[in-house]
Amino acid sequence: MKKRALRGTENLILFLGGSAGMFDRRFYREVRTWLVSLSKFRRYSLFVSSIAVPTALGVLTAIGGWSADLKAHLVPAQIAVLAFALLLGCGLFWFDEHPALIFQKFALETQKTSELQNEIERQRVEIIQLSAHISCLGVAARAVESALLFLSPTTSGLQELARELLETVADQRGPLFGVRDEEQWNFAIYLRDGLLLKCLHYRRNFGQSGEVPRAWPVGAGHVGLAYHRAGELVNDDVATEEVFQGKGDLAREYDKTRYRGTASICIPDVNDGQPLGVLVATSSRAGRYTQANVQPLRDLAQSLGAILSPRPNMVQLAAGVRHDEAS
Repeated sequence: MKKRALRGTENLILFLGGSAGMFDRRFYREVRTWLVSLSKFRRYSLFVSSIAVPTALGVLTAIGGWSADLKAHLVPAQIAVLAFALLLGCGLFWFDEHPALIFQKFALETQKTSELQNEIERQRVEIIQLSAHISCLGVAARAVESALLFLSPTTSGLQELARELLETVADQRGPLFGVRDEEQWNFAIYLRDGLLLKCLHYRRNFGQSGEVPRAWPVGAGHVGLAYHRAGELVNDDVATEEVFQGKGDLAREYDKTRYRGTASICIPDVNDGQPLGVLVATSSRAGRYTQANVQPLRDLAQSLGAILSPRPNMVQLAAGVRHDEAS
């Protein structure tokens, strides 16, 4: 029973240690060798203390015919042998009782080490994400400042700034959201044009060059629904819910494989808070976007709103201020 428990403890140690990933295979080979040696010691001690010594003493006693002088010398030897057997038995008892506890403690410490390593890895990822987020915020701040300083901004110039911001976030997709190269990913800006949301700019790693993205009616698909609700939609897997799919001519057979995890966030008009359009990020991996990691997209949407919102011509505004001062 104890031998099976010891083997079970060994298996537990190897399992937990393997999951921890803190030590190499050589370390575990050494632990296994030690356990095998301990098991052999147990068998040999059991043999000597319970079989060999009693048998030898019984044989010596059965032979008989010993002289008094010889018996006087044999008795101390017999006592020494019995004492040795007793020590072996005590050692056997100690090693039978304690290895499981010792290695259970080792396994728990290994598990704690694994948890600590996982926490360190999580914090490392958060630091990388935070660094990328700060970098994107710096680019966005400069873009917004440039847009606000234009005396006579043009629509094409402002839209070019918006495109550059989207490109920046797309370049940082790995640190920000964990997007991998093997995924099919997409980032896009949709602006309202009448009853449709048309794509201003997109960046993706699939499709044909020169391909024109779909224009979404307000309220249709995850893009139109986000605009209709004037908020944001963050979905673990839009492929499982028909309401987020295109209907009729808007349906594509590849939608349920290319678009799984999505985040659709409204771009607000800074004048009245109404949506100008929708910032979209998608991935073929379900659960890619969550409430915990879409803050960079929210910040980007706010920056795009500050850049793309209509505002009075700065020259006319300055002339109006001078007229007010003169009057």
